[in-house]
This record gives sequence, C-alpha cells and structure tokens, in this order.
Amino acid sequence: MQKGIYGKDYTMTWTKGKCSKAMLALLLASYMVSNCATPIIANTNTRNAVVKERVTYSEDALRRMTNPVPQHYTVQKQELWQMSSNTRLVILANEENMKNNRLKEVVQLVNSEFMDKEIGANKSTPLAMIYAPRDAISTSDILVTVDRKNPISEETVSEEAYKIEIDENGVRLTGASETAVLYGLRTIQQLMIANDGLVYGTIVDYPDMKERRIHVDCARKYISKNWFIRLIREMSYMKMNALQMHFSENLGFRIECETDPAIVSKDGYLTKQEVREIIAEANKYGVKIIPSFDSPGHVDQILKAHPEFGQVSNTGEHYKSGLDITNPKAVEYIRSLYSEYMDLFEGCTDFHIGGDEYMEFDRPPFTTQYQSVLNEYAKKTYGEGYTWKDAVAGYINDLAEFVHERGFTPRIWNDGIYYGESYAPQKIKMHDYIGIDFWSQMSWNPSIAKLQTFVDKGHDTIYNINASFFYYVLRNDKPTDGREQHSFDNLNADKKIFEEFTPGKFQSNTVDDNSAFIKGASLGIWCDNPNLVDEEVIMDDIHDEMRALASKSWNTQSNANYTFEQFKESYTKLGNVAGYEKGTKLPYSGEVILADDLGKVTLRYVTEDGKSIKNDAVKYGKIGENFEFNADAIYGYRLLSEQSVQGIYQKEEAVYTFVYELYCDKTQLRKEIEQPLLTEHYIRETISDYTNAYTQAKIVYEKENSTQLEVDQALQTLLKAKEKAIHLDFYPLYVEAMYPLTNEGYISGYEEYLNAVEKGRAALKDQALTVDDMRACFDEIVAAKGKLMKPDGNIPTVKATDAYYSSGVYPADKYSYEKMLDHDPSTKTWFNADQTKDKTIQFVFPNVVKMSQIKIEQPKDCGEDIIEGADVEVSLDGQQWTKVGDLNNVLDKTITFEGTNVKYVQIRLTKDKKKWYQIQDIYFTFEQIQEDNTLRDLIQEAENLDYLTKDIDYVSELVDKLIAAQKAYIHKEEDTQKVEDDLRKAMQALQTSGVLDFTELNELIAYAEKIDLSNYTNTEEFAEALKAAKECAINARSQREITAAKNQLKNAIDTLEEKEETPVDKKVLEEKLCEAKALDATKYTKESYQVLEKAIKEAEGVLHDQDATQEDVNRQVLNLKAAIDALEVIDVKPIDPIKPSEPTDPMDNETTEIPNTADRSNLGIWIDLLGVSTIVLRCEYAKRKYKR
Repeated sequence: MQKGIYGKDYTMTWTKGKCSKAMLALLLASYMVSNCATPIIANTNTRNAVVKERVTYSEDALRRMTNPVPQHYTVQKQELWQMSSNTRLVILANEENMKNNRLKEVVQLVNSEFMDKEIGANKSTPLAMIYAPRDAISTSDILVTVDRKNPISEETVSEEAYKIEIDENGVRLTGASETAVLYGLRTIQQLMIANDGLVYGTIVDYPDMKERRIHVDCARKYISKNWFIRLIREMSYMKMNALQMHFSENLGFRIECETDPAIVSKDGYLTKQEVREIIAEANKYGVKIIPSFDSPGHVDQILKAHPEFGQVSNTGEHYKSGLDITNPKAVEYIRSLYSEYMDLFEGCTDFHIGGDEYMEFDRPPFTTQYQSVLNEYAKKTYGEGYTWKDAVAGYINDLAEFVHERGFTPRIWNDGIYYGESYAPQKIKMHDYIGIDFWSQMSWNPSIAKLQTFVDKGHDTIYNINASFFYYVLRNDKPTDGREQHSFDNLNADKKIFEEFTPGKFQSNTVDDNSAFIKGASLGIWCDNPNLVDEEVIMDDIHDEMRALASKSWNTQSNANYTFEQFKESYTKLGNVAGYEKGTKLPYSGEVILADDLGKVTLRYVTEDGKSIKNDAVKYGKIGENFEFNADAIYGYRLLSEQSVQGIYQKEEAVYTFVYELYCDKTQLRKEIEQPLLTEHYIRETISDYTNAYTQAKIVYEKENSTQLEVDQALQTLLKAKEKAIHLDFYPLYVEAMYPLTNEGYISGYEEYLNAVEKGRAALKDQALTVDDMRACFDEIVAAKGKLMKPDGNIPTVKATDAYYSSGVYPADKYSYEKMLDHDPSTKTWFNADQTKDKTIQFVFPNVVKMSQIKIEQPKDCGEDIIEGADVEVSLDGQQWTKVGDLNNVLDKTITFEGTNVKYVQIRLTKDKKKWYQIQDIYFTFEQIQEDNTLRDLIQEAENLDYLTKDIDYVSELVDKLIAAQKAYIHKEEDTQKVEDDLRKAMQALQTSGVLDFTELNELIAYAEKIDLSNYTNTEEFAEALKAAKECAINARSQREITAAKNQLKNAIDTLEEKEETPVDKKVLEEKLCEAKALDATKYTKESYQVLEKAIKEAEGVLHDQDATQEDVNRQVLNLKAAIDALEVIDVKPIDPIKPSEPTDPMDNETTEIPNTADRSNLGIWIDLLGVSTIVLRCEYAKRKYKR
C-alpha cells in the first residue's frame, strides 16, 4: 500500500491472465505486427496504473492514431500514461477558469462522452471533476486550463491551438480557448480508444485552415433537427467547426416564416424552436452555424407566392427564377425576410446571401429580354457608363451592407460579380468585408471572374469549396463511371481529397497553399433531386469524405507520411462520436466541485471614496501555501496604496483592497495641441477632418476633469485625421493617385497604370515623402496613363504556319487565332503542331501604327508547351524585318523599344521542340488617334506649374479647381466648360498675383538688426519677432504669413522701452576735486602740475554737466586720481655751511644750474591719456544729444 497525496490509499497490483503463455505471446505478436511496433518492458505507474506489456511507437504512428492528424507529437520517453480508477478531470483553479461556464461545459461534455464510450478504468462511471491548484493534482489526473495570453506555439496564432504534456506527473492540457480545450480532450479521447493511453511526450496541435465547414442544402430537401444534431456531433469529433444551413432554394423554403408563411414548403420544414435547438447544440460542440439564404437567384419557391416580384423583362413579363432587383418593393420584401432570419440566427457571426446563378448572362433570355432593362436601371441609378453588371453587383453589395449592419459578416458565391472584366467591367466597388465561396470557374463561360480577380480587387477572405473535390449531389441522372446517383463528383472522393487536395487548389485556379486570403474549405451537400434517397443515406455517403477533409484542412500535410489505407484504417478504428445515433442523449457526468484544500483570496480595486473601478480578482491556491499579488495597472488611474500584498492561503477567504486615484496623462495630447499643423499648407479636402478633430481635442485638453479615455480617444482621432492630411506640395500626385481613370475597356496598360496609382497612394502615406519622390511617382502614373490602349478598330489579322487545334474540340474555334487578341486570360490559341525553327505567327495591321511595346503571355498551365525559343520582329513592308526582342522559355514577356512605324509583327520560332505551343494573349502598344483632350491637357498643365515659390493661398485655390476638373475628366462629363474656365482663372491667378513679395519684410529685418539692445529692457519679444521674421523670409508660403511676420516685428520695435537712468552720484568726484585743488602747486614740477590742472578742469566740466552719466563721472574720478598720483615733487638739496674761500677756477664765474632729478618717464603718457579721455567724453556727449 502506498499513501497518495490526498491521504487516500492506492493499491499497486499485477493483472493475472487466465490464458496460456503461448496464447498471450501469439496475441501480442499479432498486435505488434499490425502496428509495426516492437515490444519493450513496461514501467509501472507509481500511483495507480495497471502494469502491462506494451509496445514502442514512432511519432508518426502515434500521430496516425487520431483524426485529424495532429501537427506534432514529440516523444520524450517510451512510457505510457493510462487512466485509472482515480483519474480526475481537473480544471486549474484560477479566477478566469472558475468563472468560465463554457470551459466547465466542455469538460462535462467530454466526461459524458468518456462514459458513453466506456473509456478508462471506470468505464461508464464519470470521472471526478474538480477545480484545484496546479500542485494539487496527482499523476493520474488530466489538468486543463485556458491560456489566452501566452501563445501555444510560435507557429500559430490560432484560437483553436492546444498543447498536451504527458509525463510521470500526469497529463496537462492547455488550450488557447475553450474550443481548443475541447479539441485537446478529443485527442486524448481518441488516443485512449486507439492505444489505451498516451505515450510520454508533448503534443502541439493547431489547424492550418481557419474554417472547416460542411454546407447542407436543407431547402430542396427537408432535413430533420436530429439529423443536424447528429452531424454537429460528428463534425466536432473530427474538429470541424462550421455548418452552413442553406434553407431557401428553387425547390423549397424550409424554415418556419412569420413574415410570409405562404413561401414555406408544405412537405416539411424546421420550426424556429428546432433551429434554436440546433444552434444551441452547435454552440455546445464548438460548431458555428452559418445561415444561407440565396438571392437574387435561386428564389423560385418565393416567387411562386409572389410572381410579381420576378425580374421584369423588356416586354413586361416577370422572370420566375430571379428577383426583380429594379423594383424597390421587391427588394424591400426580400429584405424583410432577411431581417426575420437575422433575428432567428442572432449570435451567429456570418450570413451567406448567395448572389450566384441569377441568370445565364451569356445567352437568351438574358441577352434578349433582361440585359437592356438592367442596363437602363444601372444608368439611371448609378450614372452614365454603368451597365447591367453594376445593377447585379449593386444589389449584392447593398444586401451585404444591410446584413453587415446587423452584425453579420456576409458571404457570397464567386460567380455573381466581376463578370466579363475584359470588356466594360463592373464599376461598383464591392465591400471588402464580403467573404467569397469560390466553388467553380464554370469552364463553359469564360467571362466568369478568375480567382486572381477577387484577390486583385482586395478580397482577403476566400473559402475553397472546390466542386471537383467537395460536391456531393443527389443527381437527376446517374453517372456512367460507376458512381451512384447520390454521390460526389468523383469516384473514391475520400481518397482524392486525402491524396490530392491542398488549400491552394481551387477549381481551375491554383495558388500558393499559404496564401493569406484562403480562410477555409468546405464540403457541399446539394439535393437537386430531393426524393432520391433519405437523409440517413446522405449521412452514410459523406462519412469518409468528411474525415478526409477534416484531416487535410486541419493538417494539410496529413498525407505526407501515411498512405490512404493507413489513414482509413485509423479513422475506422476511432469510429463515430459518442451519441452518434439519432436521438441519443449522453449520460450526465455530474458537476465540477472545489478541491477540499483550496484557499481563496479576493482582490478589490477601488477609488479613495470606495467606488469599485474594476471587477474583483479571485485567486486560488493550496491552503498553507504563500502568495504574493501585485496591484494591476488600471487605465486612467494611479495607485495610492501599497503595490503588493502577501500572505498564506487559509481556509477562510482573505480580502485585500487596492486604492487608486483618478489620473489623466495629457502629455501626448499636449504635444499635438502645441504643435498643430499649418492647415493652410494642406489640401483643403484632406485637412477638414484634422481641423475638426483639433478643435475637439483642444476642448478635451483644456477640460480639467477629462478622463484618460476621453484624452486617448481625442488623441487617436486627431492622429488619424493628421495622417489623412496631404501637403499642398504634393498636390500633383494627390490628384492623379486619388482620382484615377476607370477602366473603359482598355485593351492594354491598365494593370500597369493601376500599379502606378497604388504606388502613388502608398507614397502619399509616407511621412518622409519629399517633393522629388512625389514627382517621381507622379511621372510614373502619367507615363503609365500615356500607354493605356483603347480598342480603336486597328486590330490585326493573324496568319500562321501551323493551324490551331480544333479536332474533337467543342466549339471548334475554342483555340482559334483570335483568342490571342481577346485579352481574356481564360482563353488561348493552341497550335496543333510541334515547334519547328522558322515557323511564324504573323500579325498584319490594317493601318501603319507607331508601335513601342509588345507583351506576350503564355498560359500558366501550358507546361511543356512553352515556347522554347523565338524572335519577335516588326516590319513596315512585310519584307524587311527588325528584331525587337525574343522569347526564351518564359511565360510572360514584355518587349519595349523606340517608337517605330509598324504594319507587320511576327513571332519566328528559333528552336525545334517536339511539343505543341500555346499563346494566351498578345498586347500591342502604339499611338492612337487622340480625342478632344482640352480638359486633359489643361489638367496636365496645372499639375506641372511652378508652385513651390508661389502664395499657398493661390495654390490651395488652384488645387480645389484642379480636383473638380479631374473628377469631371474621369467621369467623362459632357459639359466641362465651367471647370475649364475655373481652372484657367486659378492658374492665371497663381502665376500673376501668387508671387510672394519679401521686400518690406527684408528691409525691416535689416533695420532691426542695427538696433543696440543694450539700451532697452523688453528685448525678448523683439528677439522672438526678429527670429520669426528671418524664418519667414526663408520659409514663408503665403503673403499672409509675410505680412503677419512684418507686422509682428514692427510692433516689437515700436514697443521697445529704453532703460531708466539711475541718479548720477558725483560725491566722490567732488571729494577728489577738493583733494586736487588743495595741493600746493609749488611743490610739484610744472609739467606734472599742468596735467593735474587739465584734469581738474575736465572734472569740473563733468561735475557741472547735468547730462553727465555715472560712467562720465567715474572716468573723471579715475583721471583725477591718475593725475594726482603722477605729480612729481621738486627735489631741493639742503644748503651746506659756509666754508673758507679757496682759489677759484676761471670757469667758476659761469652760472651753475641745479639739475632736476625727478622721473618724467610717465608724464607724456598721462598727458596723452588725459587728451584721449577728453575726446571720448566729448563724443559721448554728442551721441547722447543726437539720441535725445
């Protein structure tokens, strides 16, 4: 006996067999051979597993045990985890999981299925279901949780992804959603069925295709509620996630209708209550329901009750199979039906509105009775140039919008829109949120749009419902290839799907399997002959194909390592879902309960006044364990209390409160408010949103009690509007890119033109766009526009060495020469002989043309029929040929050359090849006779004006008129005189009045720069005005800006204030003068005293000058001090006593002078300084008098 972690006793036993060892060995060997496995000695489950001999499986073998085949099963250890009598389904105890009723429902559902299938040691007894912390689970438990924050795998972002970890600690299942958990539990369930356990390792699984659907025609044939419930369960078992209920058709309408009961089929229909039960069951099993109600075609059943709503013809008769889309009452009526069923299917995410097979557009009666009516309606409703194609597309588009506004994503079939794009294409732009079910290319009608057309038109949600793989039909005729009359379109369709289908294989259109627009795949059940078989036969007939699609849509590489036979053996062993039989009710599995040792902590988030600002967070853990929780960052609030709380989980609930205050960060908004765009510098129609957004943002910014949400929303709106604003400098590109030409049946060049337009639009969004870059994009659009070719009657005739392939082909001209010139990608010319050197294909024009380009396209599926080698040559007379290019094993080739007069073009083969050859289309670019292009030329002239140095106000006016002119041009308005006149006036005004005049501003700047600011006090405003004026002189774009800058600077000059003078203090000067005058002149040398006298005189002048400044006074004080310091004292020698006379020298009779021994070396300097100071003083006086 071994003690378990919950104190329970777990018994370890060995199973004793009652057969002989020989028999056991034989059985084991047989099992091993069937599974390609080798025996190993089993380890025991130390908790409660039953020990037995088992086998080693490869990862591929393990993956093959489930359907769909999982993406990854990495084996860590060759040991087997098995369910025991103590196995529990444990939901990880956290707040999110414990509040998640859907997660609980999933666990209970799968537990019921385990009971129904008697999976595990307890057979039909339910497994215990509890909420518990991670460390409270045993090795025999299955722990499940939802983790929406952390990716299950770096390979996917799917919400259906899950991971299963199996080891000695048990099984741990993590799903990105509740449905992902359901799928993970299904994988565990299937591994238990196939292998009675899970090998230690990690399973990472997710779908390659987002939607895996079955479409059911329950309109032609009544299909019961229980049949749908049975299908939903089976789909969920295979991880299929969408069921389309097609309830309105030509042969029936089979859901209860309150708006108009007369339209409902009398031989069986679903009540609304039954539909709600189907939806509820689908929600439970993770399958979304898509209602399908087709119009304007497939409405025979409805029109039986209302024939007056059938499409009216040009003779006044009503079509019995198509709604009158020109009749507002008919449209209103059909919408009332859609409204009723949108109410019924509320909560569903998608709604299929059909749009297909309205009429056969390429034949009578459409071409003879209805086309003219729809053409007239289109012209009246949408405008000149619109056709019946727009009438049909407009109806579908408006209905899609009607559905979308009610919260559904609309879907349609592929064949109702973009019909015949090669000539007079549909002008209506379809909503990009419409999903496309691409079911058929309809090879019998080449005008049906190709898949690439939808991609080019911007549709990013396309479903592959390839009729060649997926259509199951109750047929009116029995096939002759051995299939039943109730069958798929191919023999052994399940094998074909498993071995051949990939996501990119649409009917007659193959694209990259990883194309982002591929959003799913679907089987289609169609009941054209509703009474052929009963619904049970249909269920049996689709059984295998459903499994093949389930695996290939979940894991597109399902067939990479397995044969179809292995795949079939696997899903046969798995059988059907629990509760598969019609009317089965699954056993009740009980409730999910709390573990006994579960502690609880509640975290509350409130303001200072106790107001709750966030839902309480509840945390769970094992009693006795430590916990620590940090306060959440709450948008618009700032934490006041402690950042974290700690404690120990107790049996009693603990409650902690985090306190916050309202906080609003306006930093980014302030930056935008303080640095607004100069709105006058932007194209008016692009800046209006910004102007409004800025006004509102400023109100929010200045509002004291704005919330963070208000601030962020105002900022987001402002920035979004700012992105839309286009500077006037870029107006030429803006006009051409945002108002492009529509396709008027151009025979070449339009695709290149659109590419240039898109490039231009992308450039306009680039914040780093320069004028040079803009001009380059503009020139590219103009160049592409110049190469657009319209059909002008100058169509060449064709002759060739080889005839085209026609034997046994219907129609006989299917591959005729003319197919090279129809510019229809669905047609081609196919030559019926091998490629041989010097064979030619020659094109002869009725008139000489100046040609500059030839584009040759071969079919993408031509395979080995591709032309190995050929020269492309032109000629004026058909004798002298000039080579302009060649073909060398390439599908598409564009040859550009200097404009040349041409009447003949030929392709001359240069290599031998034992294969036929094909050409899809040839495009010739040459000059055409020009129509009246007065408006076009005027627009071009306006786009090329020198505007960068002109007044931006005049530029804005020009752009407004130019946009109006461009609109008139692209819409082919007949009377354009007014827009031409307006544009001419705006151009003339720009060139005359729009010249900027900087003269007065520059003169004022020069004057301002000479002002000595040291004499003034309020210089800041002046300095800012001068700086702004200088910047304006360089960058100004309008005369208003120049005038404003000039006025601002002039005002700043006028308001300069001189500094106030402080009283002059002459006391020191007076004292120094007194000191100087008191000196005894006799004691100093004459020269030095003269300097002092001069200084005294100057000082007295300043002392008595009323205008003398403090600087003047201080200077005289220094001068006096210097003069006093420079005085030289007379040196007088003492008289000696009288001595006796001595004999004298004759020379003694001469006069003897006493030498002056004083130092006079600085006297000259002081005299010079005194002179200079006198000059400076006088200049200063003069300057001050001038100023006054």
